[in-house]
Amino acid sequence: MNGTLADAIAAADRQLDGSVAPAVDPEAGRDGAPGDRYVLLSIASAHYAVREVFVTELERVPKITPVPRVPAWVRGVTSLRGDILSVIDMRMFLGLEGSSSHSARMLVVRLLNEDFATGLLVDGVDRIVSVSPDQITPPESPLEGPLAPYLTGLCEIEERRVAVLDLDQLLRSAEIRQFEKAGDDGGAAGSARTTTEREGAEGAL
Repeated sequence: MNGTLADAIAAADRQLDGSVAPAVDPEAGRDGAPGDRYVLLSIASAHYAVREVFVTELERVPKITPVPRVPAWVRGVTSLRGDILSVIDMRMFLGLEGSSSHSARMLVVRLLNEDFATGLLVDGVDRIVSVSPDQITPPESPLEGPLAPYLTGLCEIEERRVAVLDLDQLLRSAEIRQFEKAGDDGGAAGSARTTTEREGAEGAL
């Protein structure tokens, strides 16, 4: 998947404005353990790294169907190759103005041991890099903001301060899973489709 995702990062930027995307080496990180490979992304002026193993696809922002009775940061649902995904706008999750459908990117992310996936809208996706555990350090002071509970540390990548975002914790959080149908067998480990997905799936797309 590493080469495919790397190619998608470069191709998505070329499709956006015809410019040459930053070089992304499909071999980057292959020498490291799978858990040491990270996808670099940006939300507003902040940089984040997420483990590549949770990222299955990179897409331009697709057609999104709004659904009722959800927070503003749940933009709605979309159909991706037959799967209905809820779409979360990470800018709005952070209390910022919503993402631009022209310049934003959608990362499709999945839990490793559950049939649960969602789309995350971010401002940009840069490249795949290797980050060893000893490069990740705890912050000098407590982090603040909606993503603070899901940040495991900080690292320096090409003179940029990058926050490491734990997608496993985020996707399992009460905020993200609050829309699951009550009474599903096994709770969060039951049906992966959220209420927003079920409401939007029938005829909305």
